[in-house]
Amino acid sequence: MSRSFTCVAALLASASLTAVTAAQAHQVWLENAGGQARLHFGEFNENLRETSPGRLDQFQGVPALEQRTGAAAQRVEGQLSKDGFHYAVAGTPDTLFAAATYPLIDRSKRNLPALYWQPAARWVAGLAQAVAPTAPLDLVPTGKPGEFKVVYQGAPLPKAKVQLAAPSGWTREADAGDDGTVRFALPWKGQYVAEVKHSDKTPGEARGEKYGEASYVTTLSFVLADGMASPDLPAPPKAH
Repeated sequence: MSRSFTCVAALLASASLTAVTAAQAHQVWLENAGGQARLHFGEFNENLRETSPGRLDQFQGVPALEQRTGAAAQRVEGQLSKDGFHYAVAGTPDTLFAAATYPLIDRSKRNLPALYWQPAARWVAGLAQAVAPTAPLDLVPTGKPGEFKVVYQGAPLPKAKVQLAAPSGWTREADAGDDGTVRFALPWKGQYVAEVKHSDKTPGEARGEKYGEASYVTTLSFVLADGMASPDLPAPPKAH
């Protein structure tokens, strides 16, 4: 094998790894206002929203939105737009949830098993009411001011690291206690996005394909009407 071919192969492998790492560093989050919900892909605290054509097209289809109002649940189909997935929401939901489908990530060039990456997003109408977790990795309000609970496979997830971001890009991190709860001060009015991640090296199968490790990232979005006025969002990063 020639040296030039080896260099090109190494560069291609590096580019592929960079793309995969960039995707995993991202999150999906929900915004809802005026009967229109939007699922964005990017980094909320950096005001980065991936677009279509572009990285937004890497997902397999348009994620379905689960809308819950009281005990009633319904499925809402969406559409791909330039800056995210858009949904028409009926009435006044208590919570919205969506899990995006991403292809299994091939890591064989690093002698690692395939990775199942599952980004998901939840939106809640308020924090005064506790919300029951439904996702494999979920982050939900407990009903107490500034308190949230991390749950994995139906059980509290101790020591999970939760990051909270406000509209200005202001962020704070805290570790969940033994009961999975974490607390934050919420000084600003406007939208917040909280994020939690968890890796599970138990092999499994998704959509008929086997994987050796699962990586979950789930966000929780909510809007506060009271608080200090938040500074403006940071300028969006330049396209890359």
